[in-house]
Amino acid sequence: MTTPCTAPKPPPMPGFFGRYQSAIDQAMRSNLRPRQAPLFTTLRYYLGWVDTEGNYDPQPAGKRVRPTLCMLACEAAGGEPTSALPAAVSLEFVHNFSLVHDDIEDNDRTRHHRLTVWAVWGIPIAIDSGNAFLGIANLAVARLRENGIPAAVAVEVGSAIADHYLKMVEGQYLDISYEERLEVSVDEYLAMIRSKTGALIECSVYAGALVGGWNRRDRKLIDALRNVGRSLGYVFQIRDDVLGVWGGQETGKPVGADITRKKKSLPAVHAISTARGAARAKILEIYRKDSIEGEDLARVLQIMDDLRTQAYCNALAAEHWQAAKSVLESSELADGSLTNGTAGDFIELGEFLLARQA
Repeated sequence: MTTPCTAPKPPPMPGFFGRYQSAIDQAMRSNLRPRQAPLFTTLRYYLGWVDTEGNYDPQPAGKRVRPTLCMLACEAAGGEPTSALPAAVSLEFVHNFSLVHDDIEDNDRTRHHRLTVWAVWGIPIAIDSGNAFLGIANLAVARLRENGIPAAVAVEVGSAIADHYLKMVEGQYLDISYEERLEVSVDEYLAMIRSKTGALIECSVYAGALVGGWNRRDRKLIDALRNVGRSLGYVFQIRDDVLGVWGGQETGKPVGADITRKKKSLPAVHAISTARGAARAKILEIYRKDSIEGEDLARVLQIMDDLRTQAYCNALAAEHWQAAKSVLESSELADGSLTNGTAGDFIELGEFLLARQA
């Protein structure tokens, strides 16, 4: 019989998140304030600021992982973290652009316990809303020059964000295409998540490092931080995949949710590619069906238990986290290059992502 996610008890949200949250929220609101057309009510609703009529209705804010990473990397590289706010909020708007469109593509009617934009206003308006988030993101990052960032650096940051959100879209394309395939290799899966989820997380650290470290002219430090971001992207998505199958204390998802949706997340990829004999025949038979539920869902979960799929996923996430720690402890970063104790903040973040429950 399968059991829920058995990872260690998660640590609390890293304390440094509180250091930036107010500034991030204020900057996001500032970027949207001039936009009062009805279209932008859908954006404010999706961000949890208003109800469907545009009336004040504050909802709990998300973790804001991407803008927080951007500001942390800026501070780590020696900059004033608020100087990175235009890039930080741009990344959060890009993230929300992707979520609005993901909701359509995945036919999800709820997110964070609220109806999604398409479920309230329909698909055409939801597409417009996602596009509006992307437009706001492009305008937001252009404000880096107002914070005293040299033009060449501002252009590099803007180009990096555009390049990485294109990679994110490429990854989403691969994810959708994999739904039509019965078998996907682990290598193909890892390439997909490096784009789909990893691109924006990597870019968050990279953009922040560029803003914070431009005057030090230390490309080794910037590149080292970027590598940390890349590894954290893998950790984040692999952990998400574990929670999508075995659930977590706060996810609100039933056990087996991603199996029911036939998502080619890491647990499915591992089980299908690793199963042999009767187990392989059975799991392939089940995944050929139009839907997976009831006894079929229980059988897939049992096969994953037999293959120790959850342990494999947790070990792979830990491997990528160790890669990030190795960079943080490398000669490029371990000699005091990171300022204000931010190396410890990155360590705290990695441990949190490795064991988070939501």
